[in-house]
Amino acid sequence: MTPAKFKKLLSELEHLTDTQVRRVETFLKGDDAVQPIITELEQRMVDAPECPHCHSSLINRHGKAGSMQRYRCKNCLKTFTATTDTPLARLRHKEKWLDYLQCMNSGKVLRESAKECDINLKTSFRWRHRFLQLPATLKASLLEGIVEADETLFARSEKGSKTLDRKPRKRGMRAKKRGRSKDDWVPVLTVRDRGKHTYEAILPSVSSKQLNDELKGKIEKDSVLCSDGFKAYIKFAQGNDLIHKRLNVAAGVKVIDKVFHIQNVNAYHSRLKEWLQRFHGVATKYLDNYLGWFRFLDTQENPNKNNLFKAQQQLAGT
Repeated sequence: MTPAKFKKLLSELEHLTDTQVRRVETFLKGDDAVQPIITELEQRMVDAPECPHCHSSLINRHGKAGSMQRYRCKNCLKTFTATTDTPLARLRHKEKWLDYLQCMNSGKVLRESAKECDINLKTSFRWRHRFLQLPATLKASLLEGIVEADETLFARSEKGSKTLDRKPRKRGMRAKKRGRSKDDWVPVLTVRDRGKHTYEAILPSVSSKQLNDELKGKIEKDSVLCSDGFKAYIKFAQGNDLIHKRLNVAAGVKVIDKVFHIQNVNAYHSRLKEWLQRFHGVATKYLDNYLGWFRFLDTQENPNKNNLFKAQQQLAGT
């Protein structure tokens, strides 16, 4: 390379993105970006060998499938890899996964993530919802102490659907009916204790029966349930041996005894909706994935791509 071409190359390097800089560094060091990821994925087969088909622990190495180790079960005789029957199955370009997870931790939209990682928009969409399958399942299994409960509403959206259950409408149109219309709104229940353990659920409606079906066994007995004046919480608290502190927010009663309130849940809803604004509307069928995504970010003191990648391995091992 002539000195002039080398000088031009150096000047062009100044305009590289962070992802491109990391790729140049990897190329110059001669490191294989894929192998460390494969090693991490295959480590669970070393720690707890198990066939994903029949769950037998009697497995043998059985050649290679691309760059990954292939295994064969002695019991059912089927072959598999470390990602078989997991959300990561059949996903390519493993060297770009960590960069994409970094985009997710930064809350970037699909097109921006696709451009940053140099992948197709459809690939960006597929990866996002594959990687979100675990965070959607990470919910608090037991809440105790002072437990706050409240629901918030999201506009029902069929964004991306080829066929609609209703007539199409323009963005920003008002709801046809007042109040909690099932045609226009989707209620999301959020229950959170003072230890910041959070449980969320998308409900068809907020009734005492729905609350009992969703939360039965998830709140420790003799805990204090704080809610607004919605009557469904009264019957739920009585049927589950909970001390109920009912806040009449409409009358200006927002705190009882300077301790019992639902301000933590309301603040959580405020942060959630502010974070969701960057996506310009979320389809209702994918809302649970986005709730899990934010829940994961909210529980991490310093969320990074490695945290989310380790979470994917956790799902692969379950």
